[in-house]
Amino acid sequence: MNTPRGSLSPGSLVPRDIESPGRDMNLRVIPPELRFLDATAGSVYHLSFVVHNLGRWNQKIRFEEPTKPQFKLMLTSLDKELAAGLHMTATVEYHPDKDENTSDRILISIGSKSTEIPLIGLIPSCQLAIESVVDFGTLVANSKVYHKEITITNHGKVPGTFNAEYHGQLPILIFPTSGVVDVKSSLAIKVDFCADQPRIVDEKAIVVLQDQPEMLLSIKAYVVEQIIELLHMSHDQRLKCLEFGAVYFGTSKLKHARIYNNSPEPINWVAIIQDDAVGEELGTNTQQRTDIALNSLASIRKLKDIDTTTIISCVPNEGTLQPYQKIVIIFCFSPKLTDECKKDIGPSYKQDYVLYLRFESVGSKDGFLRDDDYKTIKSERLQKTELAVKGSGIPVLLQFDPGKVLNFKPCFVGERSEIHFTIQNQCQLLPVIYHFPRNANFKIEPEKGRINEGCMVNVMFSFAPHQLGVFKVKQMIEIIGLVADEDLQSLSMKPFCHVSLDFNSICKAPTMKVVRKTIPGVSPVIHNPTEKIVVEDLAKCKTYAPLSVFKSTIRCTHNHHSRGESEKDMLLPFPKDGAATIGCTDHHKHFRGTFITVPRFNFVNHDFACTTCEKQQRKYHAKNYSTYLKYLRNIHLQKQAEREKTYSYNDIDIGLESGLRSPSLSVAHIEEELPSENSIKANRLLTTRSIASQKEQSLKRKIIKRLKSDPSTLQEKHDCSLILTPKQIHQVIVGPSVLNFGNICVNSPNTQALHVVNMLPIHVLLQLDTDLEELQKTNQFSYVIPPTSSTYISMIFESPTIGNFWKSFTFTVNNIPSGHILVTAVVQLVKLELSSNELELRPRGFLIQTYFRGTVRLYNPQHCSAQFRWQPVNTGGGIAFSVCPAKGTVEAYSSLECEVTWQPGFSSPEEGEFNLHVLKGNMLKLKCVAHVIIFLKHGFYFEGYKLIGCTLVCIVTCI
Repeated sequence: MNTPRGSLSPGSLVPRDIESPGRDMNLRVIPPELRFLDATAGSVYHLSFVVHNLGRWNQKIRFEEPTKPQFKLMLTSLDKELAAGLHMTATVEYHPDKDENTSDRILISIGSKSTEIPLIGLIPSCQLAIESVVDFGTLVANSKVYHKEITITNHGKVPGTFNAEYHGQLPILIFPTSGVVDVKSSLAIKVDFCADQPRIVDEKAIVVLQDQPEMLLSIKAYVVEQIIELLHMSHDQRLKCLEFGAVYFGTSKLKHARIYNNSPEPINWVAIIQDDAVGEELGTNTQQRTDIALNSLASIRKLKDIDTTTIISCVPNEGTLQPYQKIVIIFCFSPKLTDECKKDIGPSYKQDYVLYLRFESVGSKDGFLRDDDYKTIKSERLQKTELAVKGSGIPVLLQFDPGKVLNFKPCFVGERSEIHFTIQNQCQLLPVIYHFPRNANFKIEPEKGRINEGCMVNVMFSFAPHQLGVFKVKQMIEIIGLVADEDLQSLSMKPFCHVSLDFNSICKAPTMKVVRKTIPGVSPVIHNPTEKIVVEDLAKCKTYAPLSVFKSTIRCTHNHHSRGESEKDMLLPFPKDGAATIGCTDHHKHFRGTFITVPRFNFVNHDFACTTCEKQQRKYHAKNYSTYLKYLRNIHLQKQAEREKTYSYNDIDIGLESGLRSPSLSVAHIEEELPSENSIKANRLLTTRSIASQKEQSLKRKIIKRLKSDPSTLQEKHDCSLILTPKQIHQVIVGPSVLNFGNICVNSPNTQALHVVNMLPIHVLLQLDTDLEELQKTNQFSYVIPPTSSTYISMIFESPTIGNFWKSFTFTVNNIPSGHILVTAVVQLVKLELSSNELELRPRGFLIQTYFRGTVRLYNPQHCSAQFRWQPVNTGGGIAFSVCPAKGTVEAYSSLECEVTWQPGFSSPEEGEFNLHVLKGNMLKLKCVAHVIIFLKHGFYFEGYKLIGCTLVCIVTCI
């Protein structure tokens, strides 16, 4: 804010309009006042002004010189005549003799009317300007300290001082509160505001700039909740309950919703199933009678152990939401039927599910250190929203008439045996889509269809055999429904349930003899087996006799030997196989006659036979296949040999004796073989039970010794370089979110514990990104946290500034921003308290040395020791009081008793004062009063014949 320079009193100048001089006299004076800025003693300054005649006739103008000698009007004559419409210029000379502000005036008269021109001489001064409004805008109530800077600029020629104070009740700090702004420079003032709760902030701070009146600095902010909302897909109303209705066991159903970040800051969120919430129902039939429910308590207990993440899931279940961003999430409900419950399935059987999902932000936690006395900031500020999920699982109930075992009437090949079959859907809530896979020798009409709720369908089963034999077939019925894909974001029509039917039947064959004509003396002793085949109709049998061969050494009627052919390798055909023998394609087989050893003729059709090149190619391919199979066999044998060589370390005796104690747990001792990746799948939800179990396991592995500041091993470097997801960061607990050091002394170190729990099976790198000077005595700000372990960090706070302290710092996990910690304290001077500010001394004995004594107690209510010193105050009448000990130290949260004595005497004052000086602390006064009455007692006695008078001095206390 720019204000006129100078420090003249408000009453020294007359308020006026800028056009007031000469306005009623048809006279214009420009400028209306003359200011001599930055004037110093011994210098001469000149300023001019113009007088313009606005009238229609000539005017006689008279000038009156200033009264003070520092101002001089440079005119040869004080009376001037100015024609109409013309103007004249006059000059004023200013030569100050002192470095102080001076004011005077020049009087201009026209007849009986007059006007004045103020003259102001100003010494060099500061000219400070500051912004009047500090607007933080819209903030999130997450207990984070926000910073704004305003600038004080000095446009003057001398340094200027300022002072800023805020006396409100909100967490607002201004630093520095006072200072000096150099010439032609600026100074930044920091305004800190802690957004602890939702509110509309419009506060005023008092700012005093040198040579300027007091002004108000407006501090504004609009603090809102950081709310995660679930909205409907069709409108922007909040979604509190998601109902899936009835779903068959083994199928899935999808629902959509929108997650909304209703805040001006980005937020990392994660979804968690509350599998230990009050009101949860997991596989319970809420409509059954009480006695039936009590009888099925064993089954209900088994259902409680089911993994709830297999029943309900949402995709995505973690992520980052930008300010006011909305994204679509998909909920998938997939009820499962356990084997223990299948025996109790009936028409009214169902399992009702009520599950609760919690969507919350990722950040610091308050589960370890909670400050109940700290009321200003809410410790649990992480916003969350809850969604109830309701659904029911029902089984597929089909009734078959005449049953699951179907016996078809025996029939012949080409005939058909039929059975009428009825399928009824006993479920009154959902239809059933069925499908019969094809099976040989059986036909089903229709093969697939739909059965509505409580309806039935007729199916025709037919047995149409194509071969002889006894048939016992399992016919499956596939129940088709919507099954979730692997990504849990889409559904596909797939079989989810199978019901088997037993088909039994026989295919008979008619018996018919085939009469063979024989020629006497020619028919061989060995008959062809084809003569005994029973066929339905010999005229319809058009298949040729197969090639039947056997070794010629088995049976031979004649003993003729062929030339050049080995009798051992000769094959003997059956009778009537001449055509088949001639048409044999294997050139390496040799045949002879049935009754003689003469080789038979082997016919080769060269149009269809393989060429020599094709035969070699076939041999080459066969060789390649043989080589490849041998290679695979060798690899298999090597792997099997390696597995056989492995052995357990427990089988080796290393000679350890019993009774050895395990060493203390440290980082080096817990470097165990743990999986390097998180066991939580991408689409699998976190559960409150699993988090509690991991937390309990991690708390048992406390790290006491010093932690590494940087990863050193290969495993640590690999783990600490991984990019963690919000779900993984949520499993690294850093808390509390508020480090409240309370009332502490200035320049005294104080320690608070920051707890860290790593529930992940990998190393994580925790870094505290703080540049606060008050926390610089902390040993280190980077830590490598081992897998599945917990530890604490000692945060040391020391402040040289008195007052309220509100600052926050952020922390990262694997270089990913993961939250912030608020540090708060009330820094005070070292102080002592007196048991009483006034001490009355009364007699406590008969000896004059111990006659008047009293005690006063010093209390130290703070956490650091305080050094003190008693200093008596001499009021002019002397010092008769003394304190012991005169100086010393009072330890933290303790007290010390000091003894005050008074030395009686004729000139001893009955009152005294002591100043209690505390080193780098407060000062107290102690007033001491001795209650005494001193009077003279006169007496007479005779010494011989003389009367002698005496005076006794008595000191009597007032009780």
